[in-house]
Amino acid sequence: MEYIFVEYKNLLERKLELETELQTLVQGYISKKTIKGKTYCYLQNRVGGKLISQYLKSEEVDEITEQIARRKECETDLPKLKARLSELERAAGLLGKNISRQLMLLKLSTGIDSLSAEQKRRSSSFAGAMNAVEGIPVSEQTAQDIATWQNGNKPFLSIFEATLKRYGFSAEV
Repeated sequence: MEYIFVEYKNLLERKLELETELQTLVQGYISKKTIKGKTYCYLQNRVGGKLISQYLKSEEVDEITEQIARRKECETDLPKLKARLSELERAAGLLGKNISRQLMLLKLSTGIDSLSAEQKRRSSSFAGAMNAVEGIPVSEQTAQDIATWQNGNKPFLSIFEATLKRYGFSAEV
């Protein structure tokens, strides 16, 4: 069953990579217009139902063309990854609740380590505020572990698992 966890984790990481890459790639298509015998290229896409055109310098056209092609690849691969993740989740459900829970932990924790330092700080600050509202103090060990995670020196899942163990729960993946 270890192979299910390894494949699931790899697929989650790949999904995150694709989603992150899609955020950086241009959207739309390139149209060409000939004006007085000279060809001009434009990046066109729809924003809120409105067609937006952006002039492209001749030296930008190849890079934008590559980005559009890469976007199409990512948009083709992403549904396949999601379908395989769903298959593994269904299989885990048939194998038992414990395996399903472990996959859910992987799913919930994947991506949190890729947050920026500022996002990690804000997340930790919010979590601390919620603990204060609930009247549940954070242990010194958990606070140290979170600081280590914020600095990028420890994966979030290991901190989560260690915290659960301290309180008598098991979440090993």
